[in-house]
Amino acid sequence: MREIPLDVALSWPTPNYKNPETRGGALLITNIVLIILVTLAVFARVWGRIAIKKYYGIDDTMILLAWTCTVGMTAIVLLANRKYGWNRHVWDVEFSMIQNANIIAFVAKLMYLFATGFTRLSLLCLYYRLVRDVHMKWYRWTLHASLAFVIGFWISMSLLSIFDC
Repeated sequence: MREIPLDVALSWPTPNYKNPETRGGALLITNIVLIILVTLAVFARVWGRIAIKKYYGIDDTMILLAWTCTVGMTAIVLLANRKYGWNRHVWDVEFSMIQNANIIAFVAKLMYLFATGFTRLSLLCLYYRLVRDVHMKWYRWTLHASLAFVIGFWISMSLLSIFDC
């Protein structure tokens, strides 16, 4: 969390630590519904690839890793919402909660980066598999460039998140 300018903090209303206004259960319900849909879609894909196609590829492994990171990120966000004040106004968050809330935000950001990184790699692996027997060199070079960009972007964003000052 960045430092809050003094004039902004002074303009806040009086904190309400005992009975703060919260957003209710909307985040919990939305996340549970969406994680169930994502889980069904991912496992339908993997089941279809294994049971019907009789093939399991690196793209399936990447999407399972992305799913794992997504489930982890969802759990982290729900924990932060429940225990560390993510469901209330910043002026209603107790000072004792701020450090843990920031740690949780850091971990959630890394989980997001890994989930999106693995999803991108899964798509690129799928494209590689689709053009395996096609003799279009320009397309293969485009995939190589895309792979280099995705990995470079993923590493740079992860390092920026870890070493952000």
